[in-house]
Amino acid sequence: MGISVSAAISQANQLRNYATQLRNLKTSLNGFQGNINSAWQATEVQYINQAIAEINRELNSIASKLDSVAPDIISVANQIKREEEAAARAAAEARRKAEEEAQKRADARAPHLR
Repeated sequence: MGISVSAAISQANQLRNYATQLRNLKTSLNGFQGNINSAWQATEVQYINQAIAEINRELNSIASKLDSVAPDIISVANQIKREEEAAARAAAEARRKAEEEAQKRADARAPHLR
């Protein structure tokens, strides 16, 4: 059983979807931050803003990593598939040559049977 490139593509697309969801979450978080800043005037807001900024940095970082891994998954899956196909071709060629050699040896041992 070889690698399924279509499954790898599906998984890579799912990673991209997760990255998009993280970016959407960041947008929602920024909306909440705006509401907090406009409705709440206290010293705690400064700490909330710092926490939201840190969360946004993390969301961006994770989303970027997911986006960068997705094409690598597809590329590696395609490479593995090519290697599997090459190995299968080499094995088939080796079997063919072995069968030819066996037939030559059999023909050499019993020329009167032809």
